[in-house]
Amino acid sequence: MAKKELLLGAVAASLIFSGAAAPAFAAKDKHKHKHGHHHGAMIERLDTDKDGKVSLAEFKANASAAFKAFDADGNGQVTKDEIKARREAFKDARKAVHDAAKADRAKAREALRAGGPYMLPGAGRMFEKADTDKNGTLSEAEVLAVAEKAFERRDTNKDGAIDTADARPGKKGKGHHGKDGGKRAERMLNRLDTDKDGKISQAEMLARATQTFQRLDTDGNGEVTKAEIDAKREAFRDARKAFRAVKATDGEAKDAARKALREARIDRRGMHMFERADADKNGTLTKAEMETAAIAMFKKRDRNGDGFITLDEMGKRGDK
Repeated sequence: MAKKELLLGAVAASLIFSGAAAPAFAAKDKHKHKHGHHHGAMIERLDTDKDGKVSLAEFKANASAAFKAFDADGNGQVTKDEIKARREAFKDARKAVHDAAKADRAKAREALRAGGPYMLPGAGRMFEKADTDKNGTLSEAEVLAVAEKAFERRDTNKDGAIDTADARPGKKGKGHHGKDGGKRAERMLNRLDTDKDGKISQAEMLARATQTFQRLDTDGNGEVTKAEIDAKREAFRDARKAFRAVKATDGEAKDAARKALREARIDRRGMHMFERADADKNGTLTKAEMETAAIAMFKKRDRNGDGFITLDEMGKRGDK
């Protein structure tokens, strides 16, 4: 299954630690320069002492400011409801920009910028992992711990600061529009296209959704629970760790570990469906909910409405 945009969508990628919105809109028509543009914009936003680079202290200061913005009631904890509220606020502000007349668009963009920040380290898919004390909320310390790890990843040359040398231009081309994205789309189509006619029907999409549901419903009671999802997540981590331990070797152990990891990855893709498909938000997922989500995904991907998803549609997103 295709990975859903979790939290705020592609535009929000440039808003990680601030309310700045204009760079994201400007970058839409310059995809090949997107990474460098966002990297430079991030440095400009976070470099408070204007020395041309971002220190860990500056990086964490912005994360701390984001935490305070998300902590609406000021109790020192950010809940999933508070994260959801920020997400909805961003969607509303972004829609206002989209719907605004040309003469009013600058004002709408300023409102979008002023309403930020909209992203928080540890929110979205990382929430469970970031919530180290497992109390169902994020503390400032937990958010800062995630921010510090993010800083370490961005500081590619490990000189203790993020600057233009860390832009990693070699990373371009990955994703849904690049070469690697095209290969992923082709692999995805091959997995779902069971009759091998070069396209995916709604029936094939539903069949895969059913298979996914059955894999996740380990006790076979007709519902997938969060506990079952968590168990699958741990199984994936264990499989990945086991493969890493033997990947430099040859022989049956490596082959077995690779096969186990491949199987675990199938379940991991299914896990991405859980929150999206749990329509009544009761913490469990029924087969009907999974099928409804699969149909919605199919209709979104079937851009021309011909009842099939072709390879060129696999890499496209967005509403019709």
